[in-house]
Order: sequence, then C-alpha cells, then structure tokens
Amino acid sequence: MTREQGAVCSRERDVGSDLEESEFCSTHGVVKEALENRAATGNALRRFPGKWFSSHPVLVVLLILLLLVLVLALGVALAVQSAAQLPPTPSTPQCCPHGWVGYNGVCYYLSRDYSTWEQGQERCSELGASLAILKDEAMDLLFRLRGNVDYWLGLRRRGERLHWGDGSSYSSWVPVLGNSECVYLADDKFRTMSCSNERPYVCSKAQAAL
Repeated sequence: MTREQGAVCSRERDVGSDLEESEFCSTHGVVKEALENRAATGNALRRFPGKWFSSHPVLVVLLILLLLVLVLALGVALAVQSAAQLPPTPSTPQCCPHGWVGYNGVCYYLSRDYSTWEQGQERCSELGASLAILKDEAMDLLFRLRGNVDYWLGLRRRGERLHWGDGSSYSSWVPVLGNSECVYLADDKFRTMSCSNERPYVCSKAQAAL
C-alpha cells in the first residue's frame, strides 16, 4: 500500500467508515490510478498534433501546397463547366478605311478636294459611299470635325421639302437656312447654295465587317 493510499485509509478510519481497510484502499486506489491514466492520455493527445507538425515541417508544407492545388483545380473545373454551358457569342469586328472616321456603325470621309454637289455624289459613289446622310447623333460629331470648312451633304431640296439621298425626308432639330437647292454643313447649322458651286464634301457608308 502506497503512502497516499495509507493516508486515505487513516482518514477514513478516523471518521468511523464502515468499509474495511482493504476494500476501501483497493477501491480508491483503482479509481485514482484510472483518473491519472485518463489525464495523462488526454494531455498526450493534445500535445500530439503540435509535436507532429513541428517535427514534420516539410510534410506540412507539402500538404498545404496540395490543398492549394486542389482548390485551384476545382475553381478551374467550375469555370470551364460554366463557360461550356454558355452559348458562344459571335463577334463581328468592324472597321473603316484609312482616313475615314467611324461612329455608331457608320464611316465618314471629309474630302480635301472641291467639287459641285453632283460631282461630290459621284466621287463618294466611287468610294462605295454617298454624300453624307446624317442621323441626329452624328451631327454633333460632324460639327466638331468640320473645323472652318463647309462641306456638301447628301441633302437636297426637291419641291418644297428637303430629302436625303436615300429618299427619306429631313426631320432634324438642326435648322436649314436659305431656299437654294443643295445643302452644306456650315458652322452650327445647315445652309443651302446652288448645287453648281464647288466646295469639299462629306461621304458616308456603313462600316464593313472584317
């Protein structure tokens, strides 16, 4: 019997316990040993991961790298799967010839040579275009590009009304000043003049697909 067991037995005898000394000491000794063994096992288990990681640093690094590779592979697989589910979107790049200005799907050419309105129409036709037919959103662009030069446009008076070269009626917010037949681009408005006068011209055509 150990010293601790003897001390426990002595205390129990002093208080008049009914247990026999051998039964009491045997029972409490087993319980105490079991509790000590359990505490020692728990401490060992708690210390095990820390000791293992500290004693195997290379394996820890390899495990972390492996996890990162798995996460990246999963992300790539999900991205490929989602991309495969989307229908392909065809894209048709468009461009304008050299020296032309593209805007909203239309190419514009501001000439440097002078011609009558009819000659300007012919020269634009040789370039696969026509004298400029302008939409409202393109008029501000042409006003900025013109500088101090006045250009023939594809707008002409036919009877009492103005019509573009494609036959559509003129219905813009930009005023047209004068009562002559052919229209040209002036400072911030349109003006009319005899079609036989010579001045630069603006051609327009749809942007071509590459």
